[in-house]
Amino acid sequence: DLVSLEIPAGKLDPGEKPLDCAKRELSEETGYEADTWEHLTTTATSIGFSDELMHLYLATDLREGESHPDEDEFVRVGLYEPEEVRELMETTQRVDSKTVIALLVAEARTKQ
Repeated sequence: DLVSLEIPAGKLDPGEKPLDCAKRELSEETGYEADTWEHLTTTATSIGFSDELMHLYLATDLREGESHPDEDEFVRVGLYEPEEVRELMETTQRVDSKTVIALLVAEARTKQ
């Protein structure tokens, strides 16, 4: 069963650049590495009470490897087509906001 569909993410380590964090999290959580990275957007998570920013990237030209998630992370890696993500968005409430934002921005770019 799908608990939630989420793109890889994590907190920036002190002094870490957002792209380096994205690369680290992709590898840790999925085992994949990417040859090509595109910054999609930076967005605030909840302006009313937090100054946290999310830096969202599109990773392509993927190479499969071994995942090594944190002990408190329970991850099942899957590859989804945009249409599948949209269907999950419409039929469940199990797609998190950063995943929705990344999908919408990536799709908007391909239409330009």
